[in-house]
Amino acid sequence: MIASADSWIKSMDTNKKVKAVVCDFDGTFSTLRCGWEAVMKRMMVKYLPDEAWIDAFIGETAGIQTILQMKGFLEELKKRKIGGPSDDPWFYKDEYNGMLMESVAVKRDDVLAGRTPPVTYHVPGALLFLQALKTRDVKIFFASGTDQADVQAEAAALGFAGFADGIAGALPKSESCAKEAALKRLVEQAGVTPDELAVIGDGKVEIALGKALGARTIGVATNETDFSMLNPAKKERLERAGAELVAGDFRNLRPLLDHLGLGANPSLPFDGIKTYDAHDRTNLVTIGSMFRPGVDPVPEWTDEGFDELVDRVALARKNGRPVVLSMGAHVIKNNMSLYLIDLMEKGIVTHIAGNGACSIHDFELAYLGGTSEDVPTAIEDGSFGMWEQTGRWMNEAIQQGVAAGFGYGESLARYIDAHKDRFPYRDQCVVYKAWTLGVPATYHIALGTDIIHQHPIVDFGAIGMASGRDFHAMCHAIAQLDGGVFLNFGSGVIGPEVFLKALSISRNLGFQTFKITTGNFDLKPLGDYRCKIGYDDPDYYYRPRKNIVNRPVSCGGKGWHFTGDHKETIPNLWLGLSKRMAQRNMQSEGRPSCKAGA
Repeated sequence: MIASADSWIKSMDTNKKVKAVVCDFDGTFSTLRCGWEAVMKRMMVKYLPDEAWIDAFIGETAGIQTILQMKGFLEELKKRKIGGPSDDPWFYKDEYNGMLMESVAVKRDDVLAGRTPPVTYHVPGALLFLQALKTRDVKIFFASGTDQADVQAEAAALGFAGFADGIAGALPKSESCAKEAALKRLVEQAGVTPDELAVIGDGKVEIALGKALGARTIGVATNETDFSMLNPAKKERLERAGAELVAGDFRNLRPLLDHLGLGANPSLPFDGIKTYDAHDRTNLVTIGSMFRPGVDPVPEWTDEGFDELVDRVALARKNGRPVVLSMGAHVIKNNMSLYLIDLMEKGIVTHIAGNGACSIHDFELAYLGGTSEDVPTAIEDGSFGMWEQTGRWMNEAIQQGVAAGFGYGESLARYIDAHKDRFPYRDQCVVYKAWTLGVPATYHIALGTDIIHQHPIVDFGAIGMASGRDFHAMCHAIAQLDGGVFLNFGSGVIGPEVFLKALSISRNLGFQTFKITTGNFDLKPLGDYRCKIGYDDPDYYYRPRKNIVNRPVSCGGKGWHFTGDHKETIPNLWLGLSKRMAQRNMQSEGRPSCKAGA
């Protein structure tokens, strides 16, 4: 059963995020001291033969300083007029600690020597929980009633120390509560308030302290001998002490993280990002470097099947069928913009599609006259992509366009048209010229891949909505593709994936899109790209081979893969189509008109 969107949203915890946690150590994260209660009981029963009282006393005082437990024990001896070997509580503490460390030290040494894996003494899921807190920038403090030197050594041995911002334990000859001191210290630190603090432990002492302070509390009712179940006695004590949530261990992190306000993935705010004036940048591609159709010589290039593809494109347009051109950003960066514009002006290309980088390089050329910064040097100081005009204007265009009901490409074009003074090179801009010619230009965005996603005013909801609308427009174009042509230039992932999904949608809706022609143009050679290959061949994972050349034409049509540089393939496509159109025009002019033949 799938929950509705409303139900799972309402189930999300909206607590304020905690910034720090104070964690008990023994029994909460570590089981190195598992059985300490039995050791303490064995020491006490030597002097006080009342096992029922001892069991109750140990259960109620679990978590406080050991010395305070010994003071309580000594008071009971005096109350019962039982003479012990000493009136000094430190005597009993030392005796108990010596007995306990006989087993703890052996376990710890086995871990340090590599004879026993550290996870043997982890409460299940403890490491994952600490990692989840650290990933979310939460400060972690361990506070224990165990002697400080011992708890620090044990935390290091078990691999917990690296997660901790501090480890506090009982100091020599001190009766002060390490947990209470740690809590007070955290609250006094700037920026940490009680509602941003959590206390986690298996003893009622730390839970009661946290509750009294106003911190969030999580009880860990560990059953250290059988983690398949909760320890019912611990659970009852923890709930009475004020634990808001009780778990047996850390294997189910979701309720724990939600209770701490940490259910969502951590995110980095963009408010402090510095941007730079794009006019101060050195550009590798400029308006002046664009290749000019009919002026610059077309390099010699051909490939098997290319002439047939050109014929199919010409035939498609003669029959009024669409020609969709998809591309990666290097088409723009290879100075091919004017060729694309001319192909649209000639009525050959009826739809332009690209990724986010295509739109950015095209947009920058329109306002700046240049694009393509020197990434290797800019990434070193974090200035890469931090261009004020590109980031601000494109995000403004998308957000304003979405509010007005437009998609990504149309939003950019309309923004350029509304601010002509900013865009002196708009007539060399593919998206703008497509818009003026009535040719849809759609952009299919992967969030986080483009430099405008780095700008402080970015609105990913608007980008997603704009790109989603463009996908609908792309689906409309592909639904009309029967008898038409789909060409892909250099897009290795976005273009092939968008095309395949759009094709599936069109066929699902009943559109006859089987007699189609596809062509993929890239630098990558594929050999016999129509033969069947297996998973062991790396070419199997090259998406255009499957998603453009082969799968779409399995029920009719024909697909090709052409190997070549965009500077070769696009001018030759333009040249071949220009010749065929000229021939067609000449043939048309040579026919007698209706009037002449009357």
